[in-house]
Amino acid sequence: MAKKAKQEADTGKADRLRALRLERETARREAGTWGEMTVGEILHQASRSVFMQVWKGQRRPDPFDEGGARRAGASTAAWSAMLAWVAERNSPDFSQRIVAWDLSTAEARKVLEARIAEHQAAGYTVTNPADAPK
Repeated sequence: MAKKAKQEADTGKADRLRALRLERETARREAGTWGEMTVGEILHQASRSVFMQVWKGQRRPDPFDEGGARRAGASTAAWSAMLAWVAERNSPDFSQRIVAWDLSTAEARKVLEARIAEHQAAGYTVTNPADAPK
């Protein structure tokens, strides 16, 4: 009987969390901040440099994969610039992270600009794709 009560409690919790997520998504859609864009960064601590990325979807592009394809929303020029930036540095010193996702193009631009300002204030050299969303 205790197992059944726990399962019901877990189901109730999952339902409440789902409702909360859907409520937040609806609010973001109504505010115009919901979309398909993702902002990410690759940090190279040894050279104190960072490459900012913007792409469509959530799957992160992998510049370390030899045959890796660029993600939709990123131009071939930005992809080539990122590959060149990575090739100039020692690969064990990289860290990657997704900064924000499910953003409109305008929100992605705001997040990108804010992260660039934060990195520059911390003394990092920032490489920013010239074709970032406007």
